[in-house]
Formats: sequence, C-alpha cells, structure tokens
Amino acid sequence: MPVHGKTALVTGAGRGLGRAIAEEYARQGMNVVMMSLDLKELEKAADEISRGTGAEVVHLAGDVSCPEDVRQTVQNALARFGSIDVLVNNAGIIGPPRFLEDTDPDAWNRTLGVNLTGFYLCARAVLPSMIERRQGKIINIISGLGEMPYPRFCAYAVSKAGAIQLTRSLASEMQPWNIQVNAIDPGVMDTSMQTQIRQIGPGILGEDVHRNFVAYKEQSLLKDPRDVARLAVFLASDDSSHITGEIGTLRHFRQLGWRPGR
Repeated sequence: MPVHGKTALVTGAGRGLGRAIAEEYARQGMNVVMMSLDLKELEKAADEISRGTGAEVVHLAGDVSCPEDVRQTVQNALARFGSIDVLVNNAGIIGPPRFLEDTDPDAWNRTLGVNLTGFYLCARAVLPSMIERRQGKIINIISGLGEMPYPRFCAYAVSKAGAIQLTRSLASEMQPWNIQVNAIDPGVMDTSMQTQIRQIGPGILGEDVHRNFVAYKEQSLLKDPRDVARLAVFLASDDSSHITGEIGTLRHFRQLGWRPGR
C-alpha cells in the first residue's frame, strides 16, 4: 500500500493501540509524530520504534484537550516534515466508571475533553494544511459503546457517540478537498485500558460488568492491537481514497476492500 514517505500524527501513542499504529506506520516507511501526555513513556516508545524500524520518529508530549498543546504539536510537526498527511485521533480515557448520578462533573468534562474535544482540536489544527494541499486522511478511533448503552460507562459512551457523529459530519464537509475521514471500532483489545478496567473491581463496576471484562481476558477474546494497526495503514494509504465517512469494525472494512494480509 502506498504510504512510504507520508507523515502521520498519532495521538495517545505512548502505549496500546496508539503505539501499535505508530510502529506499523514506521515499518511502512512513514514519518511518525507521536503525541501523548506521559513524556517518559512516550520517549521510551519512540526510541524503541525508531531503533526497530529505522524510521524518523518524533515524540511530543501534550494534552489533546489543550488547544495550545495541540497547536504547538502540529506546528512542530509541520516545521519538521512540511506536511501532516494522516491524523490518527486515538488518545482516549475510560472516564468515571459510575452511574450518572454519582459522576463528578469534572470527571465528566475531562472525559469529553479528551475523547471528543481532543478529536476536534487535532482535526481543526491539521485541516488548514490538508485543505491547502487538497489531500489528507483523518482516522478516528471510536468504540461500539458509542452506539449502545452499557452500565456505568455513560461518559465514555457519550464521548464516543460524539466522535462517531464528528466523523460523519467532517467527512461530508471535507469531500470537496479530497480529505477522507473514517472511524475504526477496534473492539475489545488487549491493552492497558482493559487492565485498568479489570483493576477497578466489582465493588465499583458491579459483579456482572466486572465478570464480563475478566472473561474477555481469561477466554482470550481480546484483540491484538497490531491487527487494528494494519487497518490503520490501509486507511492512511491511497488505496482507501474512495472510502470516507465510514464507521466500522475490522470486518466492516474488509467488506470495503481492506485485505489484512497485504
């Protein structure tokens, strides 16, 4: 797939899916800008990816919900590489695992700030250069919880529902400039977020919900982030230029032409 030489900005890139996508992009010959809050974790990930792939990898610590952090990250990336061809909005947090009436307003706002406003701020920052060049790719990482109720995860679900609609709206707006916007629902992956959820415990999550998350791990039902990263390569490539406004799982994108083995 033709992605060699392109530049990608990946948020939430210090661990989990973000790191897996950054590494796969680097393996495919892309320049990678990794953004995350945890500078120490980010430095370690960027160094390992750079040494393992030989690609040019830049790491920039920042908060996607902070307009100034996003502005500086994008400005630095453009100064270094001249363009941002691909934005992967991956940064996300679980939010308060509480029923709505027990949810602290600050925790609610923080969840929407990272999981939704962060997507908006990053897209807003990269779009001027994409529009000027009349090309670009934006890939939003969403969740099936954005389309279904799940006890105690209201803030997270609402933020992901917003990201789904943002994807559809932005895809429609950007069609005249040849900018494709799509969203991946990766399913339940074997990442630190899942570990964090299991550690919350049944006292807060409730017995049934906690049991479900433990079962995902014990029954080997968690997806490998590297499988999702391969789909992110396809959506970053020219091979997917006919696809925009799509929201879906790996299976959905296979129906649209993605071939995992390629």
